[in-house]
Amino acid sequence: MVDLPVLYLRSVVDGFDAEALLGVVRDTRFEQRLLGPGHFRACLQRVVFPHFSLDSGAYSLPIFASGSFGKGVVSLALALSCKEPMWANGRLVEAGQVMVFAEDSELNVRPGAGSWRWAVLLIERERLQQAAEERLGRALAIPLSGWYCSDTPLRAASALCRTVRTVLEDASHWGPAATEERIAAQGSLLLSAFLDAVGGDRSSPGLPVRGQWMVNRRDETIRKAECFLKAQLDRPFDSQSLATMLGIGERRVERLFHEAYGLSPSRWHHIARLNAARLALMQAERGGRVTEIASRLGFAHLSRFSSEYRQIFGEYPRDTLRA
Repeated sequence: MVDLPVLYLRSVVDGFDAEALLGVVRDTRFEQRLLGPGHFRACLQRVVFPHFSLDSGAYSLPIFASGSFGKGVVSLALALSCKEPMWANGRLVEAGQVMVFAEDSELNVRPGAGSWRWAVLLIERERLQQAAEERLGRALAIPLSGWYCSDTPLRAASALCRTVRTVLEDASHWGPAATEERIAAQGSLLLSAFLDAVGGDRSSPGLPVRGQWMVNRRDETIRKAECFLKAQLDRPFDSQSLATMLGIGERRVERLFHEAYGLSPSRWHHIARLNAARLALMQAERGGRVTEIASRLGFAHLSRFSSEYRQIFGEYPRDTLRA
């Protein structure tokens, strides 16, 4: 029997629920919004080893997630599978590439169309570097702030994805009779695979200074636009007001939104309103009315709102309210 603080958790979110998805990565809060129509389903897994943890999620539809990782840990993240490269903090990242985040770093991510699966390993910097010295014979060039995407060799990327799946599958069968040796072996296997994927990249991490500056500026512009539009959820989209606030042309705003979200700013605004409506319906007290919530968020035509809501979330607003 195992006395170590090891834990395996599995949960399923059937139907999009932003509140249920807030803490999908340990000790974090990631705001998530559904971006496309269809029935959403997420299978979430967490394995907590004695000195680090692994979170993984399989999503049936693309979402946009925004948040920050924990203050006391370095985060190693990757897409286990996705049909197209995902957009992460202003860059396109292929499946299997490892993203290395310093403590308290921000992540804004959007996968391509279709289902996708992600994984995040959280570990203290000192323990990661100790493991790197033992495995690679050298420390990793982890930034003190921000993040970089390692140039992971294809073979190492494939091996890492296979290992993550294997460890998650094995952990799901541990049960109370799991031995210390078995758990330690799986933890060592997992950490070694991440180190091999990151350690194979000996180039200087990150983009050139000007390239990084441009990415940071683009990301800052997107965040400003998002904050502005969130404050305008109860009124019609105004392209000119958005461009004026950002100090750039409307066409430039269109390009930025298509890069970040795969959507036009007007479509982003509309889907954000629908997501806000879903959250309000789920939090409504007994006796709440769909009409009141729809009107509060600027939906003037109830039948059109109900139809568009069902297209995105797979159910009518009244069904969400009753549930």
